[in-house]
Amino acid sequence: MSTEKAAPRRGTDWIGYNLKITQHRLRQRLDAELARLGVTAPQNAVLLAVAGNPRISNAELARAAFVTPQTMQGILVNLERGGLIVRNPHPEHGRVIMTELTAAGQKAVADGAKAADAVERQMLSRLSAEEARQLCELLKRCAAALDD
Repeated sequence: MSTEKAAPRRGTDWIGYNLKITQHRLRQRLDAELARLGVTAPQNAVLLAVAGNPRISNAELARAAFVTPQTMQGILVNLERGGLIVRNPHPEHGRVIMTELTAAGQKAVADGAKAADAVERQMLSRLSAEEARQLCELLKRCAAALDD
């Protein structure tokens, strides 16, 4: 029996490390593109979530934007001040606040989606369409495995 220890892997050999580097570079590029539009990545995530569901709760918005509920409150205030959303009490449930996009908010959603698509196309530019599809499926499976 050998008593030699296997050499530790270098950081660049770890999938998690490479995933983090990719996520970091993706976020930097997306932040730069969205900054040109006058929104941040969390604000963009909120706008997209509201576009899909105007009755979405603040807690669900916080999860969608990967921020705390306290941070979400600040994001909503800034989006409202910027004229991208309006918030009103639900007509039937007084404690529920509905968040809706303004015309400017709808334009910001469309522009943000275009920016995100462009950044993702750049990230995937060295992969075939099939490799990109496989990567997406594999990442979903990895995420699901960590939820177990």
